[in-house]
Formats: sequence, structure tokens, C-alpha cells
Amino acid sequence: MDPLFRWAGSKKKLLPEIRARFPQGFGTYHEPFCGSACLFFDILPKSAVLSDLNQDLMLTYREIQANPEEVYKNLASLEISKENYYVVRALAPESLSSVSRAARFIYLNKLCFNGVYRTNKSGHFNVPMGSKTGRMPEKVDLLRYSLALRNVKLVDGDFESTLREIKTGDLVYLDPPYSKPEGRERGEYGLGSFHFSDIERLMMVLDRIDDVGASFIFSYSDCEVIRSELRPRWRTEKVSVRRHVAGFSAHRKIVDELIVSNFS
Repeated sequence: MDPLFRWAGSKKKLLPEIRARFPQGFGTYHEPFCGSACLFFDILPKSAVLSDLNQDLMLTYREIQANPEEVYKNLASLEISKENYYVVRALAPESLSSVSRAARFIYLNKLCFNGVYRTNKSGHFNVPMGSKTGRMPEKVDLLRYSLALRNVKLVDGDFESTLREIKTGDLVYLDPPYSKPEGRERGEYGLGSFHFSDIERLMMVLDRIDDVGASFIFSYSDCEVIRSELRPRWRTEKVSVRRHVAGFSAHRKIVDELIVSNFS
């Protein structure tokens, strides 16, 4: 099934390449930078842990999992217009009930520019309304997503902490936001999200996944700096994909990405 959320940097175009590299069997599926979780919704594993540092995202998944009809009622009550978009955007999430907060998140995600999630230094969502927007989900859609999430553990937190319970035979898919050494934090994916300075820590987590006998698939933009951090024992392959992050179609181009795994 397709993911519920629009998400900048989604791996939807790369799904066939990733699926082709799956191990023959695995235990629990883990996705610590889940975002729209397009790979999870594509494979629908029997057991999964989805996690992300974005607390509003994970709260929304939990409310869809537990209260899909209430989320839909709140979402359906929101008028779809440019004026109301900015009224809803200005609401303080912490002042809302969990169900209303989830509805707000879906509403903004479907109507914002290019599905971008970005916050200012105060942590407030600040993406303008887009001209090409997504379709609001119907009640039947949220019920389907609730069913898909039925046996999923949903956790908000840093990738290092959320991957501490990896067991032998599990599979981890890691797709952190791409960050360059000279890049500055601009609030994409929320302040405090993955930064290039976290690469060394990520490599240590991949070593730990190795040590417990679990499998991982790691995707990242192809660059010499990241290649220099990868262990020689891992399998590294380059694939080409059309990136859809840029705001204008003329700037969307074919880029090279790496898919790294610790199994044949």
C-alpha cells in the first residue's frame, strides 16, 4: 500500500532496488528514520518497530493506530482553504488534544509545499501552503492504515536509542536525512534531526547491528566522504534515482545513491 504522508526525500522511487536486496528471511523489521515509512507500507512485515525523532509524526501514527475514526472526525472538520491553512499552522500543537494534534499534522502535510517538514528555531512548523497538494484521506483510508499499524511498535527518539533492542535475525532499514559536512541546519525534518556530524555515531550503530547478528540496509547520497566511513566488509552498491526534493521540476535530476548492506 502507498504511504499516508507526503515526505521530502521519500524512497518510493527506490523501492524496487531496496526490495531486491532483502535477505531471504528476517525477524522484526526496524525503521529508525521512518518518515513516511514507504518501505514499511510496501512490504507490511508481520512484526515491526517504526521510530523517528519527529514527535508529532510518531504521535500521529499512534493516534491513527489507536483512534482512526476520531482522527478522521477532527480532520474532516478542518476547512480546506489557504486562509484556514495558516490558521491551523499557527495553532500550538501542545495546546491540542492528541487526536486534534494528529489531524492537524495530516492536514498540514497534505497541503504544505512539496510535503516538506520544516520548523523554525522555536520548533514551529513554518512551511507555506503549496499549489499542488495531496488528497485528504477518507475514513476508510485511516482504518486501513490503522490495521496496517496494528502490530507495530511506534517510538519517538534518536536512532541510537531506538535501536538498542535489535535481536539476532532482525532487519534494520536506515535512511537518514542527507547532510553534507559543510551543510547548515535549516530546520528540515525538525530541528535536531540527523546531521553529518552524526555519521560516526551511525557507523557505530551499524557495527552493533553486525555484532548481534542482525541485518541492515543503509541508503545515503553517494559521496567520497560517506564512502570513506563505510567498513570494507559491507556490500556497497551505487544506484541512480530521480530526486524530487527540489521545488521546481526543472531542478529535479538523476542523482547517485548508495545502498549498503551487511549480508550477501
